[in-house]
Amino acid sequence: MSCVIVNDASALIDLKKGELLHVLGALPFRWIIPLPIREEEILSFSGQDWAILDAAGFEVFDLPPNLVGQAFAVRREFPRLSANDCFCLVSAEDQENSVLLTGDGALRTIAAARAVEVHGVLWIVDHLHASEVCDPNLLRRALTIWDADPAVRLPRREIAARLRRLGEV
Repeated sequence: MSCVIVNDASALIDLKKGELLHVLGALPFRWIIPLPIREEEILSFSGQDWAILDAAGFEVFDLPPNLVGQAFAVRREFPRLSANDCFCLVSAEDQENSVLLTGDGALRTIAAARAVEVHGVLWIVDHLHASEVCDPNLLRRALTIWDADPAVRLPRREIAARLRRLGEV
Protein backbone atom coordinates (compact mmCIF):
# COMPACT_ATOMS: atom_id res chain seq x y z
CA MET A 1 0.00 0.00 0.00
CA SER A 2 1.33 3.42 -0.89
CA CYS A 3 1.87 6.15 1.63
CA VAL A 4 -0.82 8.84 1.90
CA ILE A 5 0.57 12.35 2.26
CA VAL A 6 -1.81 14.75 4.02
CA ASN A 7 -0.70 18.23 3.05
CA ASP A 8 -0.83 21.23 5.34
CA ALA A 9 -0.82 24.70 3.78
CA SER A 10 2.64 25.54 5.10
CA ALA A 11 4.20 22.61 3.25
CA LEU A 12 2.36 23.36 0.02
CA ILE A 13 3.37 27.01 0.17
CA ASP A 14 7.03 26.07 0.67
CA LEU A 15 6.90 23.50 -2.15
CA LYS A 16 5.43 26.17 -4.43
CA LYS A 17 8.12 28.68 -3.42
CA GLY A 18 10.75 26.03 -4.12
CA GLU A 19 9.24 25.42 -7.57
CA LEU A 20 8.75 21.71 -6.88
CA LEU A 21 5.00 21.28 -7.38
CA HIS A 22 5.39 19.83 -10.86
CA VAL A 23 7.66 16.94 -9.77
CA LEU A 24 5.66 15.71 -6.77
CA GLY A 25 3.53 13.35 -8.84
CA ALA A 26 6.64 11.33 -9.71
CA LEU A 27 6.84 10.11 -6.12
CA PRO A 28 4.92 6.92 -5.25
CA PHE A 29 2.58 8.64 -2.83
CA ARG A 30 -1.13 9.33 -2.70
CA TRP A 31 -1.46 13.08 -2.10
CA ILE A 32 -4.46 14.59 -0.34
CA ILE A 33 -5.41 18.10 0.65
CA PRO A 34 -8.19 18.51 3.22
CA LEU A 35 -10.96 20.59 1.65
CA PRO A 36 -10.72 23.46 4.18
CA ILE A 37 -7.04 23.91 3.25
CA ARG A 38 -7.83 24.10 -0.46
CA GLU A 39 -10.76 26.44 0.05
CA GLU A 40 -9.49 28.86 2.66
CA GLU A 41 -5.82 28.89 3.43
CA ILE A 42 -4.00 28.85 0.12
CA LEU A 43 -6.16 31.06 -1.98
CA SER A 44 -2.98 32.63 -3.33
CA PHE A 45 -2.45 29.52 -5.47
CA SER A 46 -3.28 30.29 -9.09
CA GLY A 47 -5.42 28.16 -11.34
CA GLN A 48 -2.19 26.99 -12.95
CA ASP A 49 -0.80 25.92 -9.54
CA TRP A 50 -3.95 23.89 -8.88
CA ALA A 51 -3.76 22.39 -12.37
CA ILE A 52 -0.19 21.27 -11.64
CA LEU A 53 -1.31 19.65 -8.39
CA ASP A 54 -4.30 18.03 -10.12
CA ALA A 55 -1.98 16.64 -12.81
CA ALA A 56 0.31 15.31 -10.06
CA GLY A 57 -2.62 13.34 -8.67
CA PHE A 58 -3.50 15.49 -5.67
CA GLU A 59 -6.96 14.75 -4.31
CA VAL A 60 -9.19 17.00 -2.23
CA PHE A 61 -10.40 15.23 0.91
CA ASP A 62 -13.83 16.37 2.02
CA LEU A 63 -13.94 15.54 5.72
CA PRO A 64 -17.05 13.62 6.77
CA PRO A 65 -19.07 15.10 9.66
CA ASN A 66 -17.51 12.81 12.26
CA LEU A 67 -14.00 14.06 11.36
CA VAL A 68 -15.16 17.67 11.44
CA GLY A 69 -16.42 16.99 14.97
CA GLN A 70 -13.09 15.40 15.90
CA ALA A 71 -11.24 18.41 14.48
CA PHE A 72 -13.26 20.77 16.68
CA ALA A 73 -12.56 18.55 19.70
CA VAL A 74 -8.83 18.70 18.91
CA ARG A 75 -9.09 22.49 18.59
CA ARG A 76 -10.63 22.70 22.07
CA GLU A 77 -7.88 20.47 23.46
CA PHE A 78 -5.06 22.34 21.67
CA PRO A 79 -6.16 25.97 21.25
CA ARG A 80 -2.79 27.00 19.79
CA LEU A 81 -3.59 24.97 16.66
CA SER A 82 -5.62 26.64 13.94
CA ALA A 83 -8.84 25.02 12.76
CA ASN A 84 -7.06 24.08 9.52
CA ASP A 85 -4.22 22.47 11.49
CA CYS A 86 -6.85 20.35 13.25
CA PHE A 87 -8.46 19.37 9.96
CA CYS A 88 -5.05 18.18 8.71
CA LEU A 89 -4.33 16.29 11.91
CA VAL A 90 -7.60 14.36 11.99
CA SER A 91 -7.33 13.69 8.24
CA ALA A 92 -3.90 12.13 8.80
CA GLU A 93 -5.23 10.11 11.74
CA ASP A 94 -8.10 8.87 9.55
CA GLN A 95 -5.95 7.75 6.62
CA GLU A 96 -4.20 4.40 6.80
CA ASN A 97 -0.43 4.56 6.24
CA SER A 98 -0.39 8.35 6.31
CA VAL A 99 2.21 11.05 6.78
CA LEU A 100 1.28 14.58 7.78
CA LEU A 101 3.37 17.00 5.73
CA THR A 102 3.72 20.30 7.56
CA GLY A 103 6.21 22.93 8.57
CA ASP A 104 4.14 24.13 11.52
CA GLY A 105 6.06 23.43 14.73
CA ALA A 106 3.08 23.19 17.08
CA LEU A 107 1.23 20.89 14.69
CA ARG A 108 4.32 18.68 14.29
CA THR A 109 4.71 18.34 18.06
CA ILE A 110 1.06 17.49 18.68
CA ALA A 111 0.89 15.10 15.71
CA ALA A 112 3.96 13.22 16.92
CA ALA A 113 2.52 13.01 20.44
CA ARG A 114 -0.61 11.46 18.92
CA ALA A 115 1.52 8.87 17.03
CA VAL A 116 0.97 10.47 13.62
CA GLU A 117 4.02 10.27 11.37
CA VAL A 118 4.96 13.82 10.49
CA HIS A 119 7.56 15.28 8.15
CA GLY A 120 8.34 18.49 6.32
CA VAL A 121 9.39 19.51 2.85
CA LEU A 122 13.02 18.52 3.39
CA TRP A 123 11.77 14.94 3.71
CA ILE A 124 10.17 15.37 0.28
CA VAL A 125 13.49 16.68 -1.09
CA ASP A 126 15.17 13.56 0.30
CA HIS A 127 12.63 11.33 -1.44
CA LEU A 128 12.95 13.22 -4.72
CA HIS A 129 16.73 12.86 -4.54
CA ALA A 130 16.75 9.19 -3.51
CA SER A 131 14.25 8.20 -6.20
CA GLU A 132 16.14 10.15 -8.89
CA VAL A 133 12.89 11.46 -10.37
CA CYS A 134 14.15 14.98 -10.93
CA ASP A 135 17.34 16.79 -11.80
CA PRO A 136 19.48 17.50 -8.72
CA ASN A 137 19.82 21.08 -9.99
CA LEU A 138 16.09 21.51 -9.38
CA LEU A 139 16.53 20.38 -5.78
CA ARG A 140 19.56 22.66 -5.29
CA ARG A 141 17.52 25.58 -6.63
CA ALA A 142 14.63 24.83 -4.24
CA LEU A 143 16.99 24.62 -1.27
CA THR A 144 18.70 27.88 -2.28
CA ILE A 145 15.33 29.64 -2.66
CA TRP A 146 14.23 28.44 0.79
CA ASP A 147 17.54 29.41 2.36
CA ALA A 148 17.25 32.96 1.03
CA ASP A 149 13.59 33.45 1.99
CA PRO A 150 13.14 34.74 5.56
CA ALA A 151 9.48 33.65 5.49
CA VAL A 152 10.53 30.01 5.05
CA ARG A 153 11.21 28.56 8.47
CA LEU A 154 13.33 25.53 7.63
CA PRO A 155 16.44 24.65 9.63
CA ARG A 156 19.29 26.37 7.81
CA ARG A 157 21.71 23.68 9.01
CA GLU A 158 19.56 20.99 7.34
CA ILE A 159 19.33 23.00 4.12
CA ALA A 160 23.13 23.40 4.09
CA ALA A 161 23.64 19.66 4.68
CA ARG A 162 21.40 18.81 1.73
CA LEU A 163 23.09 21.37 -0.48
CA ARG A 164 26.47 19.77 0.35
CA ARG A 165 25.11 16.30 -0.39
CA LEU A 166 23.58 17.43 -3.69
CA GLY A 167 26.85 19.14 -4.61
CA GLU A 168 28.46 15.71 -4.59
CA VAL A 169 26.21 14.44 -7.37
